[in-house]
Amino acid sequence: MIYPDIDTISNIELSDEDIEFIDRIVEEIGRGEESVIPILQAIQDRYRYLPEPILKRVCEITDITPSQIIGVSTFYTQFRHRPVGKHIISVCHGTACHVKGAGLIQDALYRQLQLSENNDTDPEGIFTIQKVACLGCCTLAPVVQIDGITYGHLTPDIVPKVLDDFLSSSYKLSHKSELDDGLIISEGEEKGEIRLGLGSCCIAKGSDKVRSELIKSVQKHKIKAKIKRVGCVGICHQTPLVEVVMPNKRSYLYAKVTPEDVESIVLRHFKPKGVFRKIANITSKIIDKALTDESWNPITRYSISVRDPH
Repeated sequence: MIYPDIDTISNIELSDEDIEFIDRIVEEIGRGEESVIPILQAIQDRYRYLPEPILKRVCEITDITPSQIIGVSTFYTQFRHRPVGKHIISVCHGTACHVKGAGLIQDALYRQLQLSENNDTDPEGIFTIQKVACLGCCTLAPVVQIDGITYGHLTPDIVPKVLDDFLSSSYKLSHKSELDDGLIISEGEEKGEIRLGLGSCCIAKGSDKVRSELIKSVQKHKIKAKIKRVGCVGICHQTPLVEVVMPNKRSYLYAKVTPEDVESIVLRHFKPKGVFRKIANITSKIIDKALTDESWNPITRYSISVRDPH
């Protein structure tokens, strides 16, 4: 049996907070047998798995029986019966990823984390591996996603580097605060809009870092522009993709943009506010040209199309 009989669970004392939570969701969802699935979903949303003492409490205050909970929670794969790790590794097994070796990637993850076939969480409780049907970024196959960060074009030998990169990356600390706000608007009347694709493929190829630089550049030069995130752009091979839309609706599209390209793109379309900022910008460009060859490369090499207003 995957899950023990709830009647055999020892009387583990629940905290007042736990009792208050389960009593509240039962009151909101219902006490009948038909409420078993939404109640289990609410429990897992909070605890990330189904704690046995909580399930026993459900049986005590509802008409739901232990056998019903066991039957439902072991039938649907969405429910977990063991604690989950701090970070979730989702291994894509869609058609494209399967053909390109998703099974080998998952095997490599299991070896690296020293997991047995029947255990999906490492002993330290850091990572839990789960198999998913599709992550929606087939052009990057094979793909894994760790807490929303996508890693593509994987091979078994670079799996250790992927885990090290995730654990050492400061990105995971700022990911939520930077990507959840959806829209950044500068103060004053808007002089245009900068759109950035932030679909799965875009983020996997560094669009989140490009967005950080866009925000910094707009704030640094006090540009009156709106930075807007958009979903899948449909041309994953060209990401990170930036579109600049001017007040006259004329649009400029830039492909494969790197964080280093951002300031040049911004300053090409928007004038920095203030005389001193303009002088500082010109001085900076002169110094760059004297010390490196990078500034000699025209930014137009990134532009893939210019859309005329209709």
